Amino acid sequence: MSRPSDRAGEDPEIPAVAFARGIRGRHAAHFRRTGPDQPDSKARQKVWAPLLEFSWTGIDYRLASDTWIKKTIPLELIDRKETEQFLSKEERDACKETPHWLYFLRAVSDELSPAAAVNSLLLALWIARPTATHSPVRFVQTPSEFSTVRVLDRFQWVPGAVADSITDADLDVVANTLPPLRDVYVSGGRLRNAIVLTFRGCVSVDWQSAFVCFIAAAEAMLTYSDKPGVTERLANAYGRLVAKSASDRKVAAQRFRKVYAVRSDIAHGRSHDRNRSKRNLVDLAECSDLIRSLWRIVLESEHIRRALERDDTGRQSFFLEKH
Repeated sequence: MSRPSDRAGEDPEIPAVAFARGIRGRHAAHFRRTGPDQPDSKARQKVWAPLLEFSWTGIDYRLASDTWIKKTIPLELIDRKETEQFLSKEERDACKETPHWLYFLRAVSDELSPAAAVNSLLLALWIARPTATHSPVRFVQTPSEFSTVRVLDRFQWVPGAVADSITDADLDVVANTLPPLRDVYVSGGRLRNAIVLTFRGCVSVDWQSAFVCFIAAAEAMLTYSDKPGVTERLANAYGRLVAKSASDRKVAAQRFRKVYAVRSDIAHGRSHDRNRSKRNLVDLAECSDLIRSLWRIVLESEHIRRALERDDTGRQSFFLEKH
């Protein structure tokens, strides 16, 4: 959940569903309002976030019209008085030693918040190639305000199931999937729920909750009926979406059934005796790969995204047409 919105027309007591999760951040800020109620909406906003464990040998990479990875250390932000008073020396040193930074240049009025902008990049990177990359802090600056935010929701990973390095080809995938991922999130349709659930799985420190969130995200993308037989229906929908041949569809559907069975054990209280931590993490890695492969297919095709944003009847027609 995100911090309750103060936008006109929204109940401040009811937090909006989002993967920005601003309520858990802790920040030190210096604000200078340009008007009595709000900052200048036309102002440009700079957002910097260090990418720890981002093992890439390149220098700069433009991921979108407003988004870059830069081999630049914004020392003027790290050395500001507000930052020095807020972050520990160890945190500031970690920022200074981080070679690659995520950088956004955007309008203050942009629909995507700074938190959601950073999280969208981390999610797109996870979809393209799971790594240990995470960002523990971000800096936000406009002509009238500055803030340093400590990020408490951090991407988790399964040891042994992440890549040691990132290639230009991986960033090419990120550049292709980041814009549609953001569009899906901002549009607020059926797929937005799947993005939020996927993100919750990525930052969960408990394997059970991560597993359930990932599978719930898959259900949010694949479901088109509330009738009995949900496992077979989801498995067949997954197979039809990710595979091309009939034989491949059978293999993909069986893979989904296997992963979904673990989810059922968790959701129905039968996983209390799963004390084999290694087996649990292997299953979680398999579940992670399944949802990543699903997102790759969805984000790479505008046709598929449009179909999955339809109502249940429209979705059913789409899946049945995929012989």
